Amino acid sequence: MKRNDVILLLGVLSAALLLWMFRPEQKTEDSAWVLVRIKGTEYGRYALSENRTGELPGVLGTNRFVIKDGMVWMEEAVCPDKYCIRQGTISKTGQQIICLPNSIIIEIIGGEETGLDAVVS
Repeated sequence: MKRNDVILLLGVLSAALLLWMFRPEQKTEDSAWVLVRIKGTEYGRYALSENRTGELPGVLGTNRFVIKDGMVWMEEAVCPDKYCIRQGTISKTGQQIICLPNSIIIEIIGGEETGLDAVVS
């Protein structure tokens, strides 16, 4: 290795160390919320960290959702196809459960991002 190679290696390592030291604060699951919208209007916000069951009055009738152990799922639905129940559990920011016939959207907001397309602010 030549002198310039050593200087370049030290520069890259220093830059990596500085980026690691001053990285943005990571959001934890405790900061995540469950946002429920019915017919496009916000119906409620619930902490993802608190276990609860809720009734959602949709266009066709009442659906029931469950928040437990940092996960959310639709437990009961009045829609004919029940796709919202088959979507299973969600637990990461940006994930959604959508009951289109009943005009209900459940979305996780504010916590840790789900993947490479996450934007760090």
